[in-house]
Amino acid sequence: MNLVYFTQDAYKSLKRDVETNKNKYYEDRQWLSEYFESNNIKDYIRNTEVTVNNILFEYSGDDTESNNNDDLQNTITLYGAFKGKLTPSEAADPCLWTALSHTQGDYRNYILTRWRRGDGTISLEQRFFATEARANLLYFNAISRLWWSGYLTFEESKAKTNPWELTRTLFSAQQVQKDLFDQPYSKNRTVVKGLLRALKRIQEETGNAATSAFRKCTNSYINHYGAVSILDVLAASEIEELAYEYMKSQVKVAT
Repeated sequence: MNLVYFTQDAYKSLKRDVETNKNKYYEDRQWLSEYFESNNIKDYIRNTEVTVNNILFEYSGDDTESNNNDDLQNTITLYGAFKGKLTPSEAADPCLWTALSHTQGDYRNYILTRWRRGDGTISLEQRFFATEARANLLYFNAISRLWWSGYLTFEESKAKTNPWELTRTLFSAQQVQKDLFDQPYSKNRTVVKGLLRALKRIQEETGNAATSAFRKCTNSYINHYGAVSILDVLAASEIEELAYEYMKSQVKVAT
């Protein structure tokens, strides 16, 4: 398929009217053309020459373990299809992810399945729309979060072995992803990889998921360290050692 973007007018209109249109998101019929025509928006989508393979999204259940495994597999699949096709700047455009979420049937169906709450509804503004806010792109929008998770964790140097090791660590718990992507440094691949390598070591050595230690490390320790030093000048290995030593002092060996 070709990647598409909403125009700014289309994006703003659709986002403004999300409450008015909310029931349409759960219908099987296509309604976007009718909506834009009724709002006199003729130029609502921009096609690009960038093509990506069609994606079959995984969905195996609503329990936490299934969600973690599915998110891992869907990140591998989507980022694998998109790899080399987008720059981080292009991937920060909310009009791209919002358009894909609304116009591509497989993407739309995935969102409706993966993010449906107990009452059958979905947080439409979070999951179908993207904004320029870092947390929204990295954690909330159902499609952009998969791309960014892959971009930040894929290790090219391990392409012939297992380049997705850190992606697996990221999705070892939903809390790990949330705690990491809540941080101001969360788009810095060097910092992200250093932190996840440290967490992977702790998990392997202790048999503990170490989510509490990781939260303390990302929320306070690394932020405090960054306030008195410059994280951007540190290598991933230096970040890893800092985080590892801190989490080692916080975590208990699983019994």
